[in-house]
Amino acid sequence: MSRTQAEHLAQAHSESGLHCSESVASAITHLFCPELENVACRMATGFGGGLAGSRQEACGALTGGVLAIGLLCGRSNPEQGREAAYQISAAYRERFMAHFGATICQTLRDNFSTNDTRIACRSLTAEAAGILYDVLREYEYTVKTV
Repeated sequence: MSRTQAEHLAQAHSESGLHCSESVASAITHLFCPELENVACRMATGFGGGLAGSRQEACGALTGGVLAIGLLCGRSNPEQGREAAYQISAAYRERFMAHFGATICQTLRDNFSTNDTRIACRSLTAEAAGILYDVLREYEYTVKTV
């Protein structure tokens, strides 16, 4: 698997009708923990469009990625460490911000070079999945096959 495959998968999810958060969460979990893909998609549903479509909060492609990170290395009790999830989430956010120039949904939409936000959001979603794929590989997470 490659970054390009992560991008294509997120793009396909988006084109099928899933929103940004669902698409990134589903694509990443499909590649890194496929047994949780449906769970990730369901968990991401409320985060689309900057939190429930408000456009006023973090981009769904960013939050969907952070949800996927949590499924990969998050904790399930307070005795477990959260450092890995924080470190990888911070790296993803920093890379996202450096690439897109913002993390807030409406700010990103205002900066699109086209009025067709559906197409622009799909492109951003695919690129965000690629960014997260790279981050996860840098932290030595392994792509799994089903």
